[in-house]
Amino acid sequence: MEIKEILLNLIKTPSVSGFEENTAKKIMKIYGELGLEVEVDVMGNVIGKRIGRDEPKIMFAAHMDQIGLIISYIDKNGYLYFKPRGFDRRILYGMKVMVHGSRGSIIGVIGAKPAHLVKPEERDKAVKVEEMAIDIGAESKDEVLEMGINLGAIATPILEAYLLGKGDKMMGVGLDDKAGVASIIRAIDLLKGEELSSTVYAVATTQEEVGLRGAVTATYNIHPHIGIAIDVTHASSYNVSEKRVSGIRIGGGPAIGVGPNFHPKLTELIMDICKSENIPYQVEPILGASGTDAWAIQVSRGGVATALISIPLRYMHSPGEVISIVDVENIGKLLAEIVRRFNEVEWRKILRRI
Repeated sequence: MEIKEILLNLIKTPSVSGFEENTAKKIMKIYGELGLEVEVDVMGNVIGKRIGRDEPKIMFAAHMDQIGLIISYIDKNGYLYFKPRGFDRRILYGMKVMVHGSRGSIIGVIGAKPAHLVKPEERDKAVKVEEMAIDIGAESKDEVLEMGINLGAIATPILEAYLLGKGDKMMGVGLDDKAGVASIIRAIDLLKGEELSSTVYAVATTQEEVGLRGAVTATYNIHPHIGIAIDVTHASSYNVSEKRVSGIRIGGGPAIGVGPNFHPKLTELIMDICKSENIPYQVEPILGASGTDAWAIQVSRGGVATALISIPLRYMHSPGEVISIVDVENIGKLLAEIVRRFNEVEWRKILRRI
């Protein structure tokens, strides 16, 4: 399975936190084609299971939910007021959106008073969310309702992706963290036909953007020995120096988290695998909460040996997130090799902290 095709498939489906069902169905289909046992838990997490001969139980987790908007009010003139989750309000005005209603998706634009018509002192300020509304071309509230748009409908930017540069980079919506899901799918594909001693759980989690909720319940139920979260992290970009982001850059390889959220021996093993398999990697120091599913995984039940592998990404939480496809491919290779390596090492020694 090619990374590009996986991502293009997943990006086309909206998965705002709490509304991930359609993307979950796609992932279920892919997992089934890869020969995994598939289930969906009460939180909507998609769990693919590949049974091995023995222990440990290894859980890979990447969240399938994305940031978005929810319709909170419809006025008599047909304008849709909304509440955002995750978006920087500086980028909202003029953004083309898709409002996902019961009769399909409707194209619209986020409108506000044009700069020419505001007071001079307001022109250099970001427009407040409460002063914006989505215009879908309707003339009345009744027309909006006829289009299948009700209170509680979700909205996203236009769900699209493009290849950049030499075709090795992708710009798209929701790469945080569908790129992580794609890396897990790639890893499972690479392991096809191999006999494994470890049992592997490939988990596409829900509601990460609103509090790591899917990871909390999935980890509790699976009770893994090893949990590895795959997410995105900030990379150097225009006007963001490498110093600001610990030298992390797209195309530089997986970023491996180092800090109290992560098991030191597991992290060391992952770096050793990168070296032995000639997989480039970067180090991301995090002194505290990582803000990823790894934070929830680590403290589940009696604790889980946890690691974080991140995809360098530019312009996080915008409609134009940018990643390197090569980085995603390398993470897929790394995850597959982690599973293979646990066939060969005494994993209990690795998990012993002292």
